[in-house]
Amino acid sequence: MTRKGLEKKLDEIVKKIVFARDGQCVTCPIWKKIKEDFKGSDVMQPGHFFTRGAKSVKWDLRNVYQQCKTCNFLHEYHPDVLLQHVLKTIGQEEFESLTFKRHSAKPIKMYDLEELYKDLEKRLVSDFG
Repeated sequence: MTRKGLEKKLDEIVKKIVFARDGQCVTCPIWKKIKEDFKGSDVMQPGHFFTRGAKSVKWDLRNVYQQCKTCNFLHEYHPDVLLQHVLKTIGQEEFESLTFKRHSAKPIKMYDLEELYKDLEKRLVSDFG
C-alpha cells in the first residue's frame, strides 16, 4: 500500500471512531445562538483542533471531534469554542501533552503509520464493536 493510501485509510478509521464516540456535533450546543443567523451545512465531518496539516496529531483522537460543517468552518475563526470542549473532554494535562506532540513534529515513518492503523482498528472493535 502507498503512503497516500494508508493516510486515507487512517482518515477513514479516525472518522468512524470519532463519529461513534461523539454521536453528534460537539460544538453545536455552544454555537446555537450564532448559528441561528448563519446559513451553513449540518453535514458531519471530523473537526481537528490543531490543523490536519500537523501530521504529528492529525490522527490523534484527542485532537479530532465530530463537528457539523458549519461549526468546523466557524472553528477556523473562533478556536476557543472547540477548545472549551477539548479541555472539558481530555483535561489540561492531556491538552498540554497534545500541544507538545503537535509542536515536536518529527517525520512519521510508514511503519509508524501502519502501527497506528492497527491500534486504531483494535480500538474501533474493542470500544464500538
